[in-house]
Amino acid sequence: MERQPASRASAWRWPAFVIATLSLLTVPPILVAALATPSASVFSGYVVIARDAFVYQAMWRDGWQGAWLFHPAFTSEAMPGILLYPWYLWPAHLTGWAGGPWLYHLARLAAAAALLGVVWLLVAELFRPRPLRRWAFVLCVLGGGVGALLPRDVHLGPWTTHATEMASPGTSVADLISMAPHLPWALALMCWTMVVALRLRRRTKWWLPASGVLAVIGLQLIYPQLALLAVASIGSWSLVRRHGKSFWFATVSALVQLPYLGYLLWVWRTSPAALGVIRPALDVGDPFGFLVLSHLVATVLIVVALWRRRLRGDLLLPALWIAGMTVFMFTPGIRGTLGRSFMASSVPFGLCATPGLLVLVRLVRPRHWRRRALLLTLAASSLFGLFSLAQPYWIAAFWLDPYAEYESVDEAALLHRLAPHVSRRDIVLTTYLDGLFVPAQTDARVFGGHPDMTIDAPRKSTEALAFFTSWSPAERAEFLRANDIDYVLTTSALFRDRLGDDAPLRLLDSQGSAALYEVVR
Repeated sequence: MERQPASRASAWRWPAFVIATLSLLTVPPILVAALATPSASVFSGYVVIARDAFVYQAMWRDGWQGAWLFHPAFTSEAMPGILLYPWYLWPAHLTGWAGGPWLYHLARLAAAAALLGVVWLLVAELFRPRPLRRWAFVLCVLGGGVGALLPRDVHLGPWTTHATEMASPGTSVADLISMAPHLPWALALMCWTMVVALRLRRRTKWWLPASGVLAVIGLQLIYPQLALLAVASIGSWSLVRRHGKSFWFATVSALVQLPYLGYLLWVWRTSPAALGVIRPALDVGDPFGFLVLSHLVATVLIVVALWRRRLRGDLLLPALWIAGMTVFMFTPGIRGTLGRSFMASSVPFGLCATPGLLVLVRLVRPRHWRRRALLLTLAASSLFGLFSLAQPYWIAAFWLDPYAEYESVDEAALLHRLAPHVSRRDIVLTTYLDGLFVPAQTDARVFGGHPDMTIDAPRKSTEALAFFTSWSPAERAEFLRANDIDYVLTTSALFRDRLGDDAPLRLLDSQGSAALYEVVR
């Protein structure tokens, strides 16, 4: 009994080192981007999918101001509050005062460590030999396909296909840990439900299923489709394997989802415009692009495992996970709503590929070639994972997203001075991308900002540009009146000079090439 804690600590030594290393590898790109800040600019604090980070920063501001329901800030339409994004709004009642890059990256690192740790627990439930666990962990965390080596579209005769991960990031765990905090948190919760289901084969402590049900509740508040996928996979697996406790866990988990799903249906029927800023579908490609191009090595290993009849027993659970996400992604009628199910698909593919990797290694007769075959296969399967870890460095070093990574010093100064005087009732008109910063740094809304959070974003972007470039003073005045605009912000000296002394505009503040106008009514 005295040696058990030491044994557990020893078992966690290798995964803890890998988890810490992978998590910390996501930090240097932030420093690189900060050091590479162009003159007359300030670093926003974000590198990977930086545009989305401002949305979450704006939600933290709302939560700190006392909001419990989501009100879109990147579109000019007034919407009723709805129960969305609570994982940002609710904790912000305590932490929103620090809402910004520091809070974002601390939350992201905690989520990354949680996801990697739970993936290890899931691996440990399915495999006993230590080397096999390590192989599975590498396949799950760094797994991916060959999309990074291919052109955007692959033409196979008359048929065109493309890898899912190159159109919609998030298939690999290594990809997720650099992204917004709620993404790795969601997949950590999903993997934990799988761990709970597997542990219920032999344990009956009350806290275990309770923690699983809470994980399902938390998961559905982030991505309801992932909660449905988890419960469907666990329920099907427990029925086939005749694990009664796991089946009851799946049943209870399904029931607790009904109230929130019913609420979303009610919102969709009564106030569909309130969901207008939610992007329900991503470009997930086609089954060949997902199953083959995005998971080439894992798919080959799964075929090997099926050939040698090694994909059996409790490995049916990740196999059903793969089958479920494929159905969710590509079934007509539901793919538009459930298409995000591909998140962290490297985990079930890696778990199912592990017995195939063992078979492949054993097929190599000379012992000195077995290690080489193992390393070569793991390296080939890790291509996209390594690419995902390297990509943030590339983005930071070569300014691949400069209009979101950096903000002009002049605009930052004007927004800082504007912030104490506005609320979410105020609407600011500015050009596309400049609109990203307004709700994140002030309490005002913006006429059009984030492309996925703005209702009718293409039209609004076109109108905002026309306002500054081609419309007459009379057209501008009518536009401001019709859209209840309160402030106009421009960071272009050319646009500022063109506005001149338009009748409804009063110059409120200026700095450098940026100018802030108040609309006089």
